[in-house]
Amino acid sequence: MKIAVGFVHGNGQQHPDFYQGMVAALEGRLAEICPEVELVPEGIYWADITDNLEKKLQDKLVPYNLRWDKMIDARGFMINFVGDAIAYQPLPIKNDQAANNYIYADIHERFALKLQSLARKAGPDAPLCLICHSLGTIITSNYLYDLQCGKISPRIREIIDMNNTPLERGETLTHLYMMGSPIALWTLRYHDFGKPVTVPAPNLRGQEIGEWVNFYDKDDVIAYPIKNLSEQYAEVVKDDIEVRNPGLLSGTPLGSHGGYYQSDEVIERIVQSLAEMSNKITAQQDIAAAKAT
Repeated sequence: MKIAVGFVHGNGQQHPDFYQGMVAALEGRLAEICPEVELVPEGIYWADITDNLEKKLQDKLVPYNLRWDKMIDARGFMINFVGDAIAYQPLPIKNDQAANNYIYADIHERFALKLQSLARKAGPDAPLCLICHSLGTIITSNYLYDLQCGKISPRIREIIDMNNTPLERGETLTHLYMMGSPIALWTLRYHDFGKPVTVPAPNLRGQEIGEWVNFYDKDDVIAYPIKNLSEQYAEVVKDDIEVRNPGLLSGTPLGSHGGYYQSDEVIERIVQSLAEMSNKITAQQDIAAAKAT
């Protein structure tokens, strides 16, 4: 059984192969407990979109010889880390002819193209699992929200309509895993903490497959539990799971933020759920085949 898996990275310095180590760990464990599952992975890499602007900003600051830039590149860290989140926010301007040039749209276009690739490689009806980290959890939530609420821009709609597959429309979404998510902070824009996305996809609700799980490390000041934000979140988020991330600086407020990709607890939960879904679908198909004969 093929499962399409999209990985969405977070803020800061990133590389296109950011997800490869986690893919290897997932595939290795699945080979032990459910070899029938074939993961079809795709990295939804977007860092280059914001890096270009952030590099221009850093170049403009060079003549000022600001403190803390040479030894520890403190401002470089702030620009890369905080700048990503600021640049991603859609500009609240109505009737702007340049709307398609916003970073928000550029990143969502990349997201749509990667789902298009997954549909081509895994199949148009393949179950879709999304694994996202840090700011990537916000991007993923926004993209899914736009899909589910009919708010996809014409620019993104054109990409989806090229093949118009169920996977690209978000209709095969079964699993959503958030790691080190600051989404609780984003919900402060709404008096009731906002409306969460639906996982599994609305058309799959009630089939008892898939889940939305939020992983957080207590030492990670960027990550927050989300299930108790509201009754709506409590209904769709299956679990907030506290993990202990590996790494030399994992006990520090920021050093713990990057360890989710290597967490055995995260890997095991994802693998067990994907294997459970595969077994359920296989059993359903066997029953249907038996009835047809």
